[in-house]
Amino acid sequence: MRLARLALLVLSSVLALSACATAPATWTYAPAPSTTPPPSAAASAEASAASNNVQISALGVKFEQTSVNAPAGQAFKIDFDNKDPSTPHDIVIHTGDATGGVVFSGDPFNGVAIKTYDVPALTAGTYTFVCSIHPNSMTGTLVVQ
Repeated sequence: MRLARLALLVLSSVLALSACATAPATWTYAPAPSTTPPPSAAASAEASAASNNVQISALGVKFEQTSVNAPAGQAFKIDFDNKDPSTPHDIVIHTGDATGGVVFSGDPFNGVAIKTYDVPALTAGTYTFVCSIHPNSMTGTLVVQ
């Protein structure tokens, strides 16, 4: 009799476990709502404007970007990352090639540092940017469109 009860108990346990394993879940997990407020429209616009800055960097006494784009007809910013320790660099923008007229000249500064230059609106076209301190090894193309 005892053996029969034990067998019945084991059988019912196996059936209960198999029923649980085959039954579909009737619940879903949803994470708790965030307690962080969404960014304000001003903060979003500021972040968007910053991400539209032209990025130029210098390393090994050369520009890492040989060509960059900027918007025509509106002022823009250049985030210039001078990665050369204790080496001064700047950015000067010329119309056409490096011998053309200067339309922008940024102040030189020593690396390692980042400086943001405010560039006035330029008309659509192709410009050359150079480091006036190292003009032979540091040139690039600025496409304004």
